[in-house]
Amino acid sequence: LMWPCAIMNQIGHAIALQGRQISLFRRLGQLEDEEGYCAQCIGCCIQCIRCLSCNQLGGGNIKAKTDLTDAAIAFMNFMNSEVNFDIVLSDIYVAFKLLDRKQREVRYKLSKQARMDKKQTDKCEMGEGEDESNNNNTSSPIDAVNFSVNYADILNRRVLSANDETDMHLLRQGALYSQYAQGIYELYPRALLQAGLLDGGWDGLYSPWKPGDQHSLLSTFRLTEFGFPSTALVYANFTNKVIATPYCILLDEIERTLVVVIRGSVTLEDLVTDLQWSAIELNRVGERVGFDGRGKYGHRGMLTNSKWIYNDIHRRKIVFDVLRDDRSNPHRDYNLVITGHSLGGGCAAMLAIMFKPMYPNVKCYAFCPPGCTVSMNLATECDDFITSFVVGNDIIPRMRGENIEMLRYDFLEMLARIKVSKITAFRDSRYPCRNKDLEVRNKRILYARDDIPITEYYQKLVSFRQNRELVFDQLSPVDTRLQVPGRLIHLIRFGDDANNRYLPYYKSRMLREIHVCLDSMKDHSIKNLSVVLPKIVSEYENSSTTVSNDDVDDISVQSENSFGGDFTEEPWFVTFSFPHGLVASFVPTLLAVAAVCFSVIGNNTCTLFERKITDRPSYNMTDLESYEIIAGVSYGLYVYGIQYRDEVDEFYTTQCKPYPSHVVNDDYVKAARGFSAIALVIGFPIVLLLCLTSCMKLGGRTVRVMSTLLMLVATCQLMILVFLNSERCVDNPNPVDSSYLQSQFVWAKCALHTGKYVIIASVLWSLVAVTLGFSSRLSLVEARLRFASMSLSSATTTK
Repeated sequence: LMWPCAIMNQIGHAIALQGRQISLFRRLGQLEDEEGYCAQCIGCCIQCIRCLSCNQLGGGNIKAKTDLTDAAIAFMNFMNSEVNFDIVLSDIYVAFKLLDRKQREVRYKLSKQARMDKKQTDKCEMGEGEDESNNNNTSSPIDAVNFSVNYADILNRRVLSANDETDMHLLRQGALYSQYAQGIYELYPRALLQAGLLDGGWDGLYSPWKPGDQHSLLSTFRLTEFGFPSTALVYANFTNKVIATPYCILLDEIERTLVVVIRGSVTLEDLVTDLQWSAIELNRVGERVGFDGRGKYGHRGMLTNSKWIYNDIHRRKIVFDVLRDDRSNPHRDYNLVITGHSLGGGCAAMLAIMFKPMYPNVKCYAFCPPGCTVSMNLATECDDFITSFVVGNDIIPRMRGENIEMLRYDFLEMLARIKVSKITAFRDSRYPCRNKDLEVRNKRILYARDDIPITEYYQKLVSFRQNRELVFDQLSPVDTRLQVPGRLIHLIRFGDDANNRYLPYYKSRMLREIHVCLDSMKDHSIKNLSVVLPKIVSEYENSSTTVSNDDVDDISVQSENSFGGDFTEEPWFVTFSFPHGLVASFVPTLLAVAAVCFSVIGNNTCTLFERKITDRPSYNMTDLESYEIIAGVSYGLYVYGIQYRDEVDEFYTTQCKPYPSHVVNDDYVKAARGFSAIALVIGFPIVLLLCLTSCMKLGGRTVRVMSTLLMLVATCQLMILVFLNSERCVDNPNPVDSSYLQSQFVWAKCALHTGKYVIIASVLWSLVAVTLGFSSRLSLVEARLRFASMSLSSATTTK
């Protein structure tokens, strides 16, 4: 991969040089301001995505210059730096790989510390979590931009208890409303379209409810096919624009709630709404709906869409009519619940804040909401009626300006911390590492933060950090920084992939670190969340007592997997990474390929065994000019041959042909063929799997099973020699055509000719099995030699 990186680096330098020489703004002559040009560039990228998706993702209503201003300003502020670090693509690859491994080390240490803390703390003590939720200090040191993660905040959490009714109520409600949040994406609009009830297609309207007419509830669409026969869909508006988000209103007769469900991001218009992340004060909105919004801020795009939903509900008067305080109204004691996922979760939190003065009992369940929804002071005020659920390493609740700045600084700092050559770090980063070896491996590659040598690059980095701290504090004051709304429940994964389980924690809303791992987007899926929450509720309801401290201790250690990467191993497939070691991967593969070649050749040749004529040779008189002597017969598993000796030219030749149809195969021949088939059927897939060991790591059980099967292959390959006991090797060689036999011969017994290939193949299969069985020890020896050479190289470099 070094060559492609070098080539792309040269291309990048050429483009940068060309950009310095020619002013793109003057050349285009379209926009005078840089922000407008950047917004237009982002809009062009979005339109390219629209074209590539054949307009399936929308994007036709986007106005780049007005809708993408926030994204353009944020991008330019992020990229605006006079410091040139001269980084190439290979630096980016190595830095991110080492950053991922360093994050794994920190999380592993935190998990062990959490286990010790839980041994000393009674799980029934809830006071610390309540004090945290009531903290209204917006100028907390946590908010200061110091480009380092406050890991003590990560440990500030407690497990939800199965014996606490409040905890169980939150989990049950979350499990229920996550099903509704999933249905708004595709299930409900598709069902309405199939039933012919949605006017206007996918962006249509469904409004069977008639204000003042309670009997109109009987004609509403029921969610029976989705497992909720007591839930009615009373209204749905699937209009999708930059300022409008699809939502629906459900009437749950069992929970006695009126549920407003808001859809998350699906189209490019939703993406533009997400990118409108500037903080806007809520004083004008508060004056209209009845709360004090002075000094409180929210996400501009989510606030705009929430106001659109609020106005649409107010115009339709569905919520007010269903929940009106009238004795004749059977739904007057129903409660209002607002829920949504992703963008819908942020809009749901905003809408709940707007409905709070009118409906004091309103509740909001936001699933994986963006990390830049509301300001800290407003987020803490919403703890009593807004609950946010976050799964594992989900990147969306961590998308905040501070976190992005910290990720960039950690990345740049990682290049300064490398103490070995780049090629050594490149190779070591591709070599998988176990959890218990993370600290040792990282110490051999990286300097500690306090021991970074003062180089020209590091001096640039220090200057860059100081400058970015000042700029960021000016552009984003502490009071305007946005957070996850309400009380945060973090679902942390523990166990292996085969038994994927989650443990719910009350956690500080400050999700500080963006994790460099593949699970960052996978954990954001609403489908995953709608399965996880009911599973947690089921496990909690089936447990009669609270989990003991020791159990929680073990779970917390394993659950750190969900903090940002798989603790078991690195990405399962890395090209030519040799996770078992070069020797343990290459040697068994080479021997196995050779064994397959010998097996295939031996099984398809006609000279596997030969049987000579010892007396009275026969002459073939078909050729009048010369004659040939039949010297013997050779046998294979599926073909045979007749050996001739030409008396004139004095050389032997063998003519191969399939066995005649009249030849009857005895049990020994059938057994030999069966053993050869078994050897290839089992051996060939194992060879293919061995070829992949240069790119992926196999588990210990898999290796043991493969070693056992290879010994079986070696045995079956050797059992082909039972052919020597067949009738054609002991009695009359019946396959030989009688037209070639003009006298009675005296035949010798069969002997090995190329049948030695069978023995060689069997020996090779045995060597593969033995080598594979001891592959772990070979990997350990090779790793020790590798580490010793790296230490020696590092010591030499230091001197």
